[in-house]
Amino acid sequence: MILAINTAQPAHEMALLRENPSNKDELELISEKTWTDERRDVENLVPFLQKMLEEAGLEKSDITDIVVVKGPGSFTSLRTGVAFANALAEGLHAKLYALTSFALLRLKAALPAEPGYSCLVILHAGRLDVGVQFQDDPIRVGPLAALLNDYPHDTGIHVVAELPEALREELHPLILEKKWTLVEGHELQTLGETLM
Repeated sequence: MILAINTAQPAHEMALLRENPSNKDELELISEKTWTDERRDVENLVPFLQKMLEEAGLEKSDITDIVVVKGPGSFTSLRTGVAFANALAEGLHAKLYALTSFALLRLKAALPAEPGYSCLVILHAGRLDVGVQFQDDPIRVGPLAALLNDYPHDTGIHVVAELPEALREELHPLILEKKWTLVEGHELQTLGETLM
């Protein structure tokens, strides 16, 4: 069974998945929990996991693999989630895998793997700076408008962004000008759906 933990974004997620009994090449979502960052992850992670396991009739010892989002993200929440995943993996002798926040958001967008579709992920990097990653290129950090100026006008570019309100307001006219498509929160898959 796989446990997935994401405390890197404001909406935190935990999911349990297992092999689909009828098709060993697929995963099946057992349970999923989402909560907002209340700076109480230390108090929430263990009870949430216990409740999810109880509802599914499973034990912690059933966990064989753990996937954790390693950031970037809010330092305190991120550190708590990663430390929890590390401790649990050590105690259960489970395999531990890590995803960056950029990779997770790109996967959550679920864009077709076809020519003409590309993904630009934008994350808040503190104050008025952002981190930008286009496809698998290196991450660049700086002011939003200056970074996005380097990318072409192209209707095939899809943008996934997690930004505070002021930066979102700056982003929208740039997306319109560049003729990009914004993939918004309601269009993104959950952590569990992404891993399936």
